[in-house]
Amino acid sequence: MPARTEPVMEAIAGVGCSTIARPVSRSPQMTLKLPVPAPGGPAGFLVAYEREGAQPAGLAVVQHIATVAALRVAMVRSERETLRREGAETLAELLQEVLDPEAARRRLARHAIEGDTVLIVVRQTTDEALLRCLQDHPHLLLTWGTDRYVLGAPQLAVEIGELPDVAAGMSRPFLPGAALRVAQREALWAVSKAAESGRSVVRYGDDSLGRWLPDDPAVLTALVEHVLGEVLRYDEAHDSQLLVSVRTWMERDRRTETAAAALHIHPNTLAYRLRRFGALTDRDMASTGALAEVWLAIQAAGALGLTD
Repeated sequence: MPARTEPVMEAIAGVGCSTIARPVSRSPQMTLKLPVPAPGGPAGFLVAYEREGAQPAGLAVVQHIATVAALRVAMVRSERETLRREGAETLAELLQEVLDPEAARRRLARHAIEGDTVLIVVRQTTDEALLRCLQDHPHLLLTWGTDRYVLGAPQLAVEIGELPDVAAGMSRPFLPGAALRVAQREALWAVSKAAESGRSVVRYGDDSLGRWLPDDPAVLTALVEHVLGEVLRYDEAHDSQLLVSVRTWMERDRRTETAAAALHIHPNTLAYRLRRFGALTDRDMASTGALAEVWLAIQAAGALGLTD
């Protein structure tokens, strides 16, 4: 996380020094510009200029100030990196539900996370990009597989949504210290919707159907198993895409040619997959009741992270 050097420079350099070169209007007034070294390149530049009536201090003093500034910048960066690691560990423990609520609240308060809090799952970006866009906001960041989990205020979604090509899903707000099981499910469901729709951010509850899904994972699992169990096992055993094909077909209002084009397959191939899906689920895909049940089960599977 890049350290902010301007306040550091101003505090250390004092009168007569600045990180920004000021125009010199009187000659032969002398100006000295020195880099403040840091890993990856200068953290900033120290500019010393003559001031009328001041006793010249010389290059050695300016070099000393630049060295002290570099040490202070290194300390700030080290402190931020320590907080970042602690935050990642805290978020991992919250997701695993190994922290009691009071301990969780204390840890979050250390990171200035209070009041309404959300969990955001982010895809199609990097840790570096996230750190840059969130550096001015209290947050916890954890990389988990290909997903990046962010915990903080709801306003973080606005910053994340500005990242190029990003897909992010946000849970409903909750109070610090609350269990994250439901929030994680909501954020995963929302990010899958963002990726499917091409939207940068989807907030759980924005979708008219998603808000009606029960919060209990056991209920969702039972629904998925009852309706889609045989299909999931068939897809896994044969490396097929029956579930993805049916979901794509339903998302496109059951227009076979449009769905086939999105799947990059022939319409006849999609028609076969639809028949095979109906046989495995023992449901008539021309029936409104069956379609409603299948669609709800597909949404539940997405909420459980069982679909891409």
